[in-house]
Amino acid sequence: MLPLAAFLLAPVFLSLVQSKTIQSFAGPYIAFSHLYNPCPSQETFLIQAKISHFNPSRPYDLQTVFANMSLKEDFSDGYWASATMAVRSNNQWKENAIVFNFPRKGCSVIREHFPDMYRFFAEATGTPVADKTAPCVFRKGNYVMTEPRPVNATFPSFPVLPYGRYKYRGTLRRTSTSPVPLACLEMDCEIIPKP
Repeated sequence: MLPLAAFLLAPVFLSLVQSKTIQSFAGPYIAFSHLYNPCPSQETFLIQAKISHFNPSRPYDLQTVFANMSLKEDFSDGYWASATMAVRSNNQWKENAIVFNFPRKGCSVIREHFPDMYRFFAEATGTPVADKTAPCVFRKGNYVMTEPRPVNATFPSFPVLPYGRYKYRGTLRRTSTSPVPLACLEMDCEIIPKP
């Protein structure tokens, strides 16, 4: 009789335990980068950057970025931006797990979907940050960020993303069919649940 009572009372005692469930697929997340590299392009827009390490025991500490930017022409909304994310699974990369296309919204994509990175670029180039009604344009020139600046990797348009390790590749072209991108960057990044 005693083993039967323990078996029947176990769910009652387990319901009294107060804890958070571990999200296993997707939900609110923290995104961070392991590695950043520019990839082959015409280098019309080139960003060389060094990103600090992410500390998993302090997940809300922001990563800092050193960067050099070279813009050979004004960067505005007249470009086709696209991004692909390959997911790490079974010890290999599964290409095109997530695909984004933004026709004729090159600069506005950064302002709308990655606002803190827009702030980072705007501070470096002298572009006004607060005025969202103004045209989105970064003037051509060479810009050097001599001090590390924190960047918050939050994406307000994407409140939920699948957890995992990703290889992000972002390209910028004049049209969707341009053979060689004007700019290209690759990041080894990870999306983990918020604690």
